[in-house]
Amino acid sequence: MISPYKGTFRVSQAFDHLRANGTLHQGFDLVGISSKQLHSTVYGQVIRAGWENSKNHKQGFGLRVVLRIAHTNYFMYYGHLSQINVVAGQKVKPGTLIGTEGSTGHSTGSHLHWEIRECDVRTGYQKMPEYSSIPNVAGKTAYTSGWGADLLGSTLLKEGGPHTFPACVWISTLQAHLQSLAYDTGTADGIFGPKTTAAVKMFQKYMGLDADGKVGPKTKEKVFYIE
Repeated sequence: MISPYKGTFRVSQAFDHLRANGTLHQGFDLVGISSKQLHSTVYGQVIRAGWENSKNHKQGFGLRVVLRIAHTNYFMYYGHLSQINVVAGQKVKPGTLIGTEGSTGHSTGSHLHWEIRECDVRTGYQKMPEYSSIPNVAGKTAYTSGWGADLLGSTLLKEGGPHTFPACVWISTLQAHLQSLAYDTGTADGIFGPKTTAAVKMFQKYMGLDADGKVGPKTKEKVFYIE
């Protein structure tokens, strides 16, 4: 499971929930139980950090942070924060402290609104349950211990496989993390091409794994184990 919390948290509003105004809720509303601190789950760069509307703090997401995920066309949103710990232009990686859960903007209680959009536009909402495996049930509690193999998703990653959402995000995390370990995967664009395959094979060989260039559970565990 992937979440920006470390420890136990609760789903307060599910993805695609039909709201009273007739619109669909295009993200997760989450409430931290163990901690209110929020972390990055991806490699990327802060695009925006601050008030959605500096003249009206009750508008929209209030204090929010938007990340571009690696070199993909996907953007991760953190809304309604009480405190921000990053600045625009800053590079982030899994575990980077983004800020603290709050109730700024259009909000009735402390929570995080967490979503991913393609191309940073309102029509680009992506299915958060598919990316995160967070149970899509309001009131459900869940637990994440940190940011490791789960960040690479639940499916086999390989050349020629899907590179649309959510696989694109998982692959970009793999590429960026291998780069941090000095393996050349090419651009962390979420496309699993020959250069990424070659880098994975080199890593697998170094770790004593079957060097087939495919990233399954054993390779995923090793990728983050040696950080």
